[in-house]
Amino acid sequence: MIAEFKKGGRKVLRTRPIRHQGNIYISPFPNPVHIFLSSAIDQFSLSENIKDENFPKCGKPLEDNLYILDIEENGTHECYNQYIKARTSCIVMLVSAVEAFLNQIIPNHFVYRTEKKGKQVKFDKKAIESSQVPFKVKLVDVIKQVLNQQGKTQDLTIEQETIEELYQYRKDIVHLKTHAQTDFSAYFDSIDKMLEFDLGNSIEMTINYMNKIQEGYISFE
Repeated sequence: MIAEFKKGGRKVLRTRPIRHQGNIYISPFPNPVHIFLSSAIDQFSLSENIKDENFPKCGKPLEDNLYILDIEENGTHECYNQYIKARTSCIVMLVSAVEAFLNQIIPNHFVYRTEKKGKQVKFDKKAIESSQVPFKVKLVDVIKQVLNQQGKTQDLTIEQETIEELYQYRKDIVHLKTHAQTDFSAYFDSIDKMLEFDLGNSIEMTINYMNKIQEGYISFE
């Protein structure tokens, strides 16, 4: 698709049409990183809004600073349910944004070199994008080699540590373990940690990580 802009100029854009009720809708295909990241931010904002506005409306006071959200037929309160959904969705989308960014930012010709069991091994772009190279290795070691080849140096330690913690929470959520002595304890540790995790800081560190690697990659209007 060739797009012409009001201010002048033309640009070739890749499109993916959507068919609905006999009609075809065409638009440029968005950057998946931006889609995943904006979705994570939307879900985080929703979770904060639920806490700020819905909880005070729905909670019934028991004593000082303690409120209960009425138990409904599905076993939990709708406000609480929506809050959990927004938090978990934010974590999944945020990690998806990082994974897509890493795959996108690594050049197609790049070869990652490392040592395994005393032997030098190499991984091309296809291997890097597969399960042969773990997420943490891509996040830290592969990106370091990419930046070195580009003559860049960046201290990404704080951002990487936060993203690694985020990735572990996402892993725990996606692969919830049900082995527990009672139904009350199933999932509890994973959900408990997820609820205490500072998602706002994770979003900030994710954006910092991306912009340190590629200046201006994420900006807000």
